[in-house]
Amino acid sequence: MADGLRTRLGELVRQRRSGGGVPPRIEDGPAPAARRRARVARASDPDATPEEAGVEAFLPGGEWRHAQHGVVYVHERLRSGFEKRRAYWGRLEAPPEHEAGLLRIAAAGLERALFLDLETCGLGGSMVFLAGTMHWNGEDFVLRQYFARHYGEEAALVAAVAEQARGFESLVTFNGRSFDGPQLVSRATAHRVELALPAHHLDLLHVSRRRWKTTLPDCRLQTLERHICRRRRSGDVPSEEVPELYHDYVRRGDAWRLVPVFHHNLLDVITMAEILHALCRPERPSSAAKRDAEG
Repeated sequence: MADGLRTRLGELVRQRRSGGGVPPRIEDGPAPAARRRARVARASDPDATPEEAGVEAFLPGGEWRHAQHGVVYVHERLRSGFEKRRAYWGRLEAPPEHEAGLLRIAAAGLERALFLDLETCGLGGSMVFLAGTMHWNGEDFVLRQYFARHYGEEAALVAAVAEQARGFESLVTFNGRSFDGPQLVSRATAHRVELALPAHHLDLLHVSRRRWKTTLPDCRLQTLERHICRRRRSGDVPSEEVPELYHDYVRRGDAWRLVPVFHHNLLDVITMAEILHALCRPERPSSAAKRDAEG
């Protein structure tokens, strides 16, 4: 799945079955200059360079507009558009009785949970330029990526995430209590954006540590992805390179170099859903868990 994802990111699925979330008000078509670059790319001009193709050419979508905070670009698709639909996607098994956070999500239903992952320009307090969300609409997972095409679109990005988050009961992140949540609050404060994240925040990192800290070498997201989800990434971009790739895009417009960042962000939110499903399954005997860790 990971190998083919980047090549299929250009296939936009614009279904609006929100499943409890507030769908973004997307205006078809990017700004005039971006439309011109996208037309150049779509026409397969042999003289066109990658720098001439805006992000719209790689990730078709539209603009979400806020009366006060401006516009941000939105790319949306369904998970089944690039991965075979699985019967278990919308169901959670009975979580362990001692995990209150898992029990709350299972009781409310997956439709009430919003998965969130941020890409930023550095550590805490730095700009958020990409926010990936995912939710279950009753039939499929809907993935949205809010992207600031320049520094001035960050306020609208935060406002868009805030609007979508209002429709959910739970927020699901990985290390989000330490990073994603405080980061959004900080940027919302800086831009005077009204932000009210779901009252219930499930940080999968902490639950994963309680479940697997004695059987896995560590509980980083990609370690869990390999040993628990049984999937290896390829073509991923190292996290430390992400900020400079974005700054490069703003300075030069070479959007094609950002495709691995979108790919990385999508895989993160999808992996979170897989980890949540695994955490809701009965614990395996320690001997079997250790074999998984060695696999």
